Amino acid sequence: MNFFISTVFAVVAFFINTQLNAEVDTSVITGYHFHTYFFQNNADSTSEALELREKIQELSTTLLAGCRLNVVNYGPRGPHLIGSYETCCNASAINPAQSFFMQNHGNLTIFLHPLTRYEVLDHTIRSMWLGKDMPLDISVLNHDLVEAPLCLPIPGIN
Repeated sequence: MNFFISTVFAVVAFFINTQLNAEVDTSVITGYHFHTYFFQNNADSTSEALELREKIQELSTTLLAGCRLNVVNYGPRGPHLIGSYETCCNASAINPAQSFFMQNHGNLTIFLHPLTRYEVLDHTIRSMWLGKDMPLDISVLNHDLVEAPLCLPIPGIN
């Protein structure tokens, strides 16, 4: 038991030390993904997700003008292991979008992460969950994309 506790302590200390000694990332995040998860084989869950999607679409010219909806995935796609759809928001829309999802996700889980060139970090230590955490398959992600993906259009850039 003491060996186990010592090993856990050493791993945690190593992780904290690595994080403290890491360079500060001062790059500007230009976009975020809000992934809405639903259980595709559950009619109630799917219906709730599609109703929320309709609300997002209705607000796409007002409150969520800096966001766009992407395709509905009725099964696993990329690191997402259940049904989902993505709302891609420019940095200018992060505050209204986060407020919207926090107040309206109901029984659904929302996975929020930034869009930087570091997909694994974005989907792990740089992410947050609204609702229950879900497992991700990060083995399909790239450690370094060289350039950050964009949520187009970006006001002032495009």
